[in-house]
Amino acid sequence: MRVLRLLGVAAQAESLRLRRNAGSVARRAAWLAGAALFGVAAVGLAHVAAIAWLEPRYGLAAACGLVALADLALAGGLALFGRTRVDPVAQEALAVRRMMLDAATRNPLSNAASFAMGSAPGPVLGAMAGEAIASWLRRR
Repeated sequence: MRVLRLLGVAAQAESLRLRRNAGSVARRAAWLAGAALFGVAAVGLAHVAAIAWLEPRYGLAAACGLVALADLALAGGLALFGRTRVDPVAQEALAVRRMMLDAATRNPLSNAASFAMGSAPGPVLGAMAGEAIASWLRRR
């Protein structure tokens, strides 16, 4: 029964980690989409207005170069907001999952079963999963 609780905690920790990572990926995608959208809008609209304003002072080629540099600086600043950040809650959930799975595999009963079936953990994990499903069905 202890093994089932350990595996249950490991599954909950993995679920939490995956949900947190999915949120992080969605936020990162939103920031990067904003950077791309702003980059396209800057190229389309700012070029026309800025080049028209700068051309009489610097000439057409220099005006285009200055506008391009400004666009790159703005797009780079937005891309910095989209960089990957470490989520401490997801890291802790991963550590809990690993610890619970490690504790579940160090169970003396599973070690004896592993010894009886050979050293492969596959049959033992299959037996644990079967026990978990049977226990869940008995409760229903």
